Amino acid sequence: MKNHISLYIIAAILLLTACNGSGMRTELQNIDEIIETSPDAALTLLNKYGKNKDTWSKADRMRYELIRTKALYKTGVTVRSDSSISEIVSYFDHRGNSNERVLAHYLLGRTYSMMGEAPQALQAYYDAIDEADTLNLDFNYNTLAAVYGQMANIFHQQYLPHDEIWALNHYVGCIKHLGDSIESVVAQSQLIRPYYILGEKDSVLQMIDNSCEKLRLLGEYKRAAGLLPSAIYIYTERGQLDEAHRLITDFENNSGLFDEDGSITKGREHYYCTKGIYELATNKLDSAEWYFRKAIQHGYLSDGYKGLLAVYRHKNVLDSIILFSKLYENAQDTLHNQMQIDATHRMSALYDYSRTQKELEEENHKTRTARIWIGIILFLVGLSIILATYKYKKIQQKKREQISKLDKALMKAKDEYTTIQNELQRLRNQDYISLIAEKEQKGQELRQTIVSLAGGNQPSISVDDLEKFENSKIVSVFNKKKDFKSDNPIPNKAEWRALEMQFSKDMPTIYKILAKEKKLSPLELHTCILLFLDFEDGAIANLSNAIPQTITTAKSRANKKIFNEKGAQTLKVGLLHLIKEGDLV
Repeated sequence: MKNHISLYIIAAILLLTACNGSGMRTELQNIDEIIETSPDAALTLLNKYGKNKDTWSKADRMRYELIRTKALYKTGVTVRSDSSISEIVSYFDHRGNSNERVLAHYLLGRTYSMMGEAPQALQAYYDAIDEADTLNLDFNYNTLAAVYGQMANIFHQQYLPHDEIWALNHYVGCIKHLGDSIESVVAQSQLIRPYYILGEKDSVLQMIDNSCEKLRLLGEYKRAAGLLPSAIYIYTERGQLDEAHRLITDFENNSGLFDEDGSITKGREHYYCTKGIYELATNKLDSAEWYFRKAIQHGYLSDGYKGLLAVYRHKNVLDSIILFSKLYENAQDTLHNQMQIDATHRMSALYDYSRTQKELEEENHKTRTARIWIGIILFLVGLSIILATYKYKKIQQKKREQISKLDKALMKAKDEYTTIQNELQRLRNQDYISLIAEKEQKGQELRQTIVSLAGGNQPSISVDDLEKFENSKIVSVFNKKKDFKSDNPIPNKAEWRALEMQFSKDMPTIYKILAKEKKLSPLELHTCILLFLDFEDGAIANLSNAIPQTITTAKSRANKKIFNEKGAQTLKVGLLHLIKEGDLV
C-alpha cells in the first residue's frame, strides 16, 4: 500500500508540473477512481493539485471541491458546516451529470448527519435518489448504495424498522449491481437488525443461517461466525442450549474477534451479556456473574445489572437481590432519561428544520414576487413599443381585410344558397314513410339490446368506495387504538398489513396509484391511508410509534411523489381530490 501511495504522489507531481490549470477533468477523474481503495493517497494528490486551483476554470474548481469532500469523508474527517457543500450542490444541480448530482446530495446528507440534523439529511438523501439515472450504463451504484445505507442508519436510530427494511432492500439491490458476491451477502445480512427489532425471530434465524452458509462457501469463515450472537441469544432464550453452545463455540473460535485473553474486540462487548445469559441458563452462576460484571465495565449497565439480579435470585442472596434491584432500576431510569433526551434533540432538530424551511419558503416567495413584477413591467413596456410601431400598418391592413371579408361573405352566401337548394330537392324526393318504418325497427332492436344488457352479465367495475373502507372491521380497530380504547394502542405488523389489504380492496384505484405507480415507502403509504380516514397528525404519530415531525416529513415526501408539491399541508386535499376524480370517471 505504501508503494502505491508513493507512486500516486510521484504521478501527481509530474502531472502538476505539466499542467497549467486547464484540462483538469481527466486528472480529477483519475484521482476519483482511487478514492474507494486509497482515500489517503487521493487526498494527498488533491492537496497538491489544490495549490493551483485559483488558475482553473470554475467547472474544474467545483469538481475538485466535490471530489475532495468525498475523500475527506472516506478518510474519516468530520465536517461541521454545510456552507461549502451547499454551494457544490447548487452548482452541480444546474451543470453536473447524474453521478455528480447524486454524489453532491449524498455528501450534503452526510454533512447534515454529522451536524445532528437528521431531517435535512434524509431530505438530501431523497434528493440524491431523485437524481439517480440507473438506466445510464455509466451510473455509479457505489454512491447510491451509500445513500441507502445512510438512510437505513437514520431509520434505525429513529426506530422505524419498516422504513429501515425498505432502505436496506434498495441497498442490497445496489450492491448486487456492483457484482461483489461477498459484499452482497454481507449487505443482505444487515436486514437481521430491523427484523430482530420487529420480533420476527424465526426470520432472523433463517437469515443468519442463509448468510453464514453463503459466506462459508465464499471462504469468509470469520464474517460468517461474526453474525452468530443474535442467534445465540434466541436459542438460549428458547431453551435450545445445545444449539446455542454449538454457535458459541463457532463464534468464539472462528470470528477472529477475541484476543489471547478471551476479550472481545471493542464495540462488540454486548456479547458478554449474551454469554452471561447462556451461562445462567446452564446453571453456571459464577461464570454468569463474571460475564455480567464484565459487561457492566464496558457500559452495559441495564443488561448487566439485570443479569446480576437474576444470578443472585438463583443464589437466593437477599442483600444482593435488593442491591442489584436498585442498581437495575437506576440503570433503567438513566436509560429512559437518555432516550428522552435523544428524542428531545431529534424533535428540536425537526423543529429547527421546519422553521428554516418556512423562512426559506417566505424568502423564495418574496423573490418570486419581485421577479413577477419585474417581468410584468418589462412585458408592458415591450407591448407598448410593439403597439406603437405597428399601429399604422394595422389600420391599413384592417381596410384591406374589410374588403376581403365582404368578398368572402358574398361567396359564402352564394355557396350556402346552392347547398340549401340541393337539400330541399333531396327532401322533396325522400320517402318519409319508409324512413320512419326503418327508424322504428332500428329503435326496437336497440331497446331489446338495452334490456338484454341491463339484465345480463355485465362486467364488474372496480370502484373506490371510501365509505365501505371506513366501515370495515380493521378501520374500527384502528379507531379504537386512536381513541386509546384498545389494550395495545400501537398496531402490530399484522394489523398494519390488514389495513393495507382492506384499503387495496375497497380503494383499488387509489391503492394502485400510491403503492404501485408512486412507490410510496411503508410509512408514507400508512400515513396517506390514515389521512383518508381523517386521522390527525398526532394520532398518526402515536399509531406509527414515531414523533410528529417524522410524520410531517413522510407527508411532505408523499406529497412530492404523488403531486410534485412541496410541503405537507396540501397532501390531504390532494388525496381527497383523487377520490373526486375517480367519481367523475
